[in-house]
Amino acid sequence: MSQTDSTKTSGQKVKKALISPLKEAFSQLTKSYKFFIPNEEEVLLVLVDLPCHLELQEATSRALKLVPKQNPVDQNPNNYDIYVAKKNGQPKMDFPSYQTNLRLEETGNFVFSLVHVTYSEKKVRKSIRKSTYDLSHYQSPTIPSRSKEINQYQPKQEKNWLLRFLGCA
Repeated sequence: MSQTDSTKTSGQKVKKALISPLKEAFSQLTKSYKFFIPNEEEVLLVLVDLPCHLELQEATSRALKLVPKQNPVDQNPNNYDIYVAKKNGQPKMDFPSYQTNLRLEETGNFVFSLVHVTYSEKKVRKSIRKSTYDLSHYQSPTIPSRSKEINQYQPKQEKNWLLRFLGCA
């Protein structure tokens, strides 16, 4: 009996020795993320342990599922823009929102703020996001430049202005 008891305890020790590195490896794969969701009356805080390779849209979906039932929010993750959160949970609106196809590890951030957006606002924001390049300096090759047209109507100065100035011309 003493042999079976010793094998059970050594087997349990081996099992624990194998499980603890797995737990450490698993904890390295998942990290704790904070999602702030501004509601009508307050800012809701949701803590979620998620794998780093998850996309922001899926992470948003999981965070929305963990919102308490007494605080109803829209459960569709497509209706939210994801921003960097301030300390008080409000979004930093001076930075652009994250693209939803980014992975969590690519953002380099652990604290996010979800802002509910209606369809019309989202459409306007996408059009603004597409027009981030300033095309005012671009000039079509088929349209002549306006500066050339303006210069045509100005009287041309003579080349010998120095001689005219000295009174020799």
